[in-house]
Amino acid sequence: MSNAFEFFDLAPTLAIDAKLLRAKFLKIQRNSHPDFGGDVNTDSELANTYFEVLKSPEKRIQVLLELYANNSLNNNLLPADFLMDMMELNDVIDDSKSGDEQATQLANTGLDQIKSALDNQMSEFMKQWDLGETTVSSMTDWTELTIWYQKMKYWSRLRKNLDGINEI
Repeated sequence: MSNAFEFFDLAPTLAIDAKLLRAKFLKIQRNSHPDFGGDVNTDSELANTYFEVLKSPEKRIQVLLELYANNSLNNNLLPADFLMDMMELNDVIDDSKSGDEQATQLANTGLDQIKSALDNQMSEFMKQWDLGETTVSSMTDWTELTIWYQKMKYWSRLRKNLDGINEI
């Protein structure tokens, strides 16, 4: 299987049917997991991995973009004003690491505002897909979704930085 959608025999979509996904996941686990008399194979492991991918909107978007977008996820499509705001926020995060409580509060507020805006935008994307207004075949420009994905990755790095989590 080349991707999570194919593995679960689901149509590629942003608006996944969570109940259907779980049912397919459990069926694969029952049929392939050694604890349930299945053959020792990688289907159980792949089911676990791909289930986590499809449950997460961010990871699901990554799969869709890798499959269908003409632009690379590594091509920076972020607007200059967003990048400037992120640089300023990163400076505030650096200040917070020296124990500056006001900087910590400011950084948390800034990150919360960005996350809220990203969540609102994701809600709009999901609404369009849920209503059938947007499908993989109707998408002619994946740029907006790619920008959302890149902003979310940026937000995640800054959140981890503020929380003191070092990425490997």
